[in-house]
Amino acid sequence: MPENQLLNKAVALLYSEECSEFTSYVNKIAEYCIENENGKVFDEWNEETIRQLIAYHYIKKTLVVLVDENKEIQGVFMWYNCNNDYTWDFVKEWKEDVEGGDSIFMAFLFASNSEAFKELTLMFIRKEPDVLYKKLIGVRNRSGWSTRVDYNQKLLSRLLKLKD
Repeated sequence: MPENQLLNKAVALLYSEECSEFTSYVNKIAEYCIENENGKVFDEWNEETIRQLIAYHYIKKTLVVLVDENKEIQGVFMWYNCNNDYTWDFVKEWKEDVEGGDSIFMAFLFASNSEAFKELTLMFIRKEPDVLYKKLIGVRNRSGWSTRVDYNQKLLSRLLKLKD
């Protein structure tokens, strides 16, 4: 497996004594994600792996975090830029994003309520405008099986129409 330079950088920052604010921020996001995880998203990963995942997405700029006026996290969204033939192994093997890939793998999404879900979607579109024309991929875990799901941009419209 090729070395992932961004992952190495993220892990180094996470453990750097000079980056305690970054580490605290990642820890807070990890706590939120673990609290809102339904046992199907993190594939039995431990807390340390989840912290590294969040730091990695922060470094590669594929993370949006929604906070309320009290600075409490209301939602988190992480994704990958990839090609349409990619699978969950892309995530598990820490492969780097594909620059210029034709798809976006929407991998980790947690929201406290439908309004937060809607706002996260808007944040995602602003941060990753390519989502409006690239293929959208996801994975659903039902009945103990992970299944790839192909979405289209109508998904974004439905998410933005959610009611509170």
